[in-house]
Amino acid sequence: MRLIINRAIPLFFLFVILFPFTAQAENKAVEIEIKGDMAKVTLLEGKADLVKKGMIKPQPLALGDCVAHGDKISTKKGSRIELKLPDNSLIRFDELTTFEIVSVEFDKKTKQRNINVSMVLGKTWANVSKIFGQRGRFAVSTKTAVAGVRGTIYRVNVEKDNSVLVKVYWGEVGVSSAPRKEAAEGPAPIMKPTKVLGPHPVAGPHAVSMEEWTYIIKSMQQIIIRPDGTPTKPMPFLAIEDINDWVRWNQELDKKN
Repeated sequence: MRLIINRAIPLFFLFVILFPFTAQAENKAVEIEIKGDMAKVTLLEGKADLVKKGMIKPQPLALGDCVAHGDKISTKKGSRIELKLPDNSLIRFDELTTFEIVSVEFDKKTKQRNINVSMVLGKTWANVSKIFGQRGRFAVSTKTAVAGVRGTIYRVNVEKDNSVLVKVYWGEVGVSSAPRKEAAEGPAPIMKPTKVLGPHPVAGPHAVSMEEWTYIIKSMQQIIIRPDGTPTKPMPFLAIEDINDWVRWNQELDKKN
């Protein structure tokens, strides 16, 4: 009996010493889980590299890692990842895809979100949470276009020549041209109000620049943005013609969520 007590006393003091640190570690994990300016890696097949903001050397990305504003990620051949965003949206990336987290902000009190992922190359699939209605912004941006939504399922392909394909499966996506600066750094700030002049002559018909066009792409429609930033008109596509491994993989995951 005395032997058991003698062994138990050191273990008791060890527990007392380590308990505060254990509690701190658990609190830290919870804080990362619920923080409103991070995305979490919830699925990882294969390998991906992460370059943290302000760093040059890439590091391996792991399941459960959190990424934030300014982080850049590249998936390897045969690899895919899924990120869960703070508003509970899901966004997935195929093999050989490179992208940057431009903004990943969500305010739980106001339900406002400001989420923008800049695609450099590859394929992404977004399943955007629709419970927040019209509040805030969710966008996938590229060098030549921005696809912004408020609750939908869609995918974006970015090719090596900078051409872009956007396909919408449910909901609506507003696809508009993007200056190169916005694609790299996010949306421009809102300008201060200016005085509106009275009636005055306006210019006649003119060529539309890549900064002026906008299309609303509805369910089962697609649009292509050419390498020079000019778009095709929205056109329908058939589900039977859109079956491939990438689409099937995402649709199966969407059914589980």
